[in-house]
Amino acid sequence: MDRSPQFRRLWLLSWGLCAGFVAVAVRLVYLQAILPREVGPRSAPEPEIEIKRPALRGEIRDAMGTPLVQSRVAVTVRADPVQIGPFAPELARLAAPYLELPETEVLARLQPMRFSQTNWVVTQTNGRPVTNLQVTVKTHRANLVATNVSVAVWDQLFAALQTNDFPALVALRRERDQIRARVREERAAVRWWDLPALWMARREAAVAERGVQRELRLLRKDLLPCRRKGLFPEFVHLRQYPHDHLAAHVLGFTTNDFNPALRESGLPLPMRGAQGLEQRCQNILEGSPGLLRMRLLLGREYVPSRGRDVPPLDGNTLVLSLDIRIQEAVERALDEAIARLNPSSMCAIVVRPSTGDILALANRPTFNPNQRRVESLEAFKNRALTESFEPGSTFKIVTLSAVLNEGRATLEEPIDCHGGRWVVPGLGRPVRDDQAHHLGVVSVEEAFAHSSNVGAVALSLRLQTNQFLQYIRDFGFLARTGIECAELWTNRVAGTDGRPRMAVSFGETPGRLPSWDRLTPSSLAFGYGLRVTPLQSVMAAAAIANGGVLMKPRLVQKVLTAGGQLAWDNPTQAVRTVVSPATAALMVRAMCAVVDSGTGKAAALEDFEVAGKTGTAKLAVNGRYTTTDYYASFVGFFPAHHPEVAIIVTADRPTTAGKAYYGSKACAPAFRAIASEVANILQLAPTVIRSNTVTAGWSGRMPSLTDPP
Repeated sequence: MDRSPQFRRLWLLSWGLCAGFVAVAVRLVYLQAILPREVGPRSAPEPEIEIKRPALRGEIRDAMGTPLVQSRVAVTVRADPVQIGPFAPELARLAAPYLELPETEVLARLQPMRFSQTNWVVTQTNGRPVTNLQVTVKTHRANLVATNVSVAVWDQLFAALQTNDFPALVALRRERDQIRARVREERAAVRWWDLPALWMARREAAVAERGVQRELRLLRKDLLPCRRKGLFPEFVHLRQYPHDHLAAHVLGFTTNDFNPALRESGLPLPMRGAQGLEQRCQNILEGSPGLLRMRLLLGREYVPSRGRDVPPLDGNTLVLSLDIRIQEAVERALDEAIARLNPSSMCAIVVRPSTGDILALANRPTFNPNQRRVESLEAFKNRALTESFEPGSTFKIVTLSAVLNEGRATLEEPIDCHGGRWVVPGLGRPVRDDQAHHLGVVSVEEAFAHSSNVGAVALSLRLQTNQFLQYIRDFGFLARTGIECAELWTNRVAGTDGRPRMAVSFGETPGRLPSWDRLTPSSLAFGYGLRVTPLQSVMAAAAIANGGVLMKPRLVQKVLTAGGQLAWDNPTQAVRTVVSPATAALMVRAMCAVVDSGTGKAAALEDFEVAGKTGTAKLAVNGRYTTTDYYASFVGFFPAHHPEVAIIVTADRPTTAGKAYYGSKACAPAFRAIASEVANILQLAPTVIRSNTVTAGWSGRMPSLTDPP
């Protein structure tokens, strides 16, 4: 037999390969035959489970990208005292640091809470039915432990609950280690030839260790429900408004849908818009939850059997035309006016005439969407859209525009105002001028500047009724503007066939004409009888500022996806041309006269030409106009000949002290405060250059405090 070195190495390699194959075969037999019998049914993957992934509701931002509304998912931690059992002290000690609560308070919330449930049970006694009252004492299985816990903190708490050792486990493991250490010491002390003593020491140690291991297994079995179901999460959506009450009526708020079927889905309760943009843009802001289908093996995911995996899709983001800086200035001016006038309500709107963009919209009283705790439900009303009023003298803008556009008058021609009192033929009642104006024969421009009711009626007599009503419609006073923050209400109404049908109604008020038997231009010339909204009034004035073109008000500029991609762009929309550009230029001149020398002097700005109109209307109580309650308003725009901003301020029932209920005294100062802030924010170049102003090298922006002298 050849025993050469090369054959010897070949034999060794062959025996090594055979030994490797034998080891692999033994391992396969162990895994396929022995291990399944030890593990039992746990070796097979568990039935497929579904895990739903919540999606966040979309954000709302202003035109500068500042977040106005945000969302996050929080966790409400609840406890099941039945699953916790006797481990409540250890669980409270573990959870208290994560929940940032005292250990004693957490322990108190982990204790069982008993309640009784009564049922009437019918039993048979001697063949007769007998009704007995059965009282069952049950344990509450969902104790509230903590609210508004972040998802990251809950994940840390759950991981700690699965991995951290309870004191009982630590004690048993320590006892097991002590037994093993004692066995090593005894074995070292026994001589190697004393086999009986060595065998007895090993046997006693093995019996003791098996007892400890049995206790460990039982304890782990008891701890398993506590770890998996002792504390469990309830995910909730939280809607946050970082600026509190700013633009509350525009943004609105949300409520949770308390559908029991949705509560069992494992997802946070979905949010439903209840007012404003939150309600109107529900389908845009609402996200789409994700879904994961998986199987578990020995408590872990069995990845090869993973089924459907759909990630959650967050809601879209609304980008508004609002400017939070202008919104803050408007609401600050309203607060100052409220303190000065003490009215029942006020509102203000800032519009860009060329596009119809709403830069600010505010109401008083208001509310905080984060809390929504108000003294009266009146605070939730968006009065700029839902509360109609008799506009008074601000409506003379329509009267004069119609007369000028039809060529029935000029601003320079004289008109007789009859000393401030005139019995109009066919009207049946005298028309009087307010604010003690006793004008005689003056120009049309001067009569408009001093807000003469007699002059407005005299001009309206030159129009036919159908003509005047058409101008009212063209200016948008008898139709909804279609602004995006107007709520949609769904009601069940009876159809023609008697079956209930769904009817959608708008929260925005369209305005209306009076229900008089005979409508004439003279009865509507100075703003009594018909009812309009503040938004309709400011859009009508903005149409004059825009060269006679009425724009549709726009709040939503565009919609972005959750990833920041453009999903939809909302272009500006021109509704119609209400008057010619020449007529609009004449109206700008007449409205400038109101601020320069008429009733609107309190709205004048030092650096800009302002065009505006005051309005004061008596309120009707029980069908009669009172002399104690008034509705004041001022609407205007600036710079007059290149308008950038149109503003309206209204006040319901302002104080009558010092006749501050007039629009010139109640609302014109608030207009001036808002306009000054807006000019600084938008950095508008002054149009009125004073004599001491250096004009050389004008940069086209407002000077800053940081500029060099």
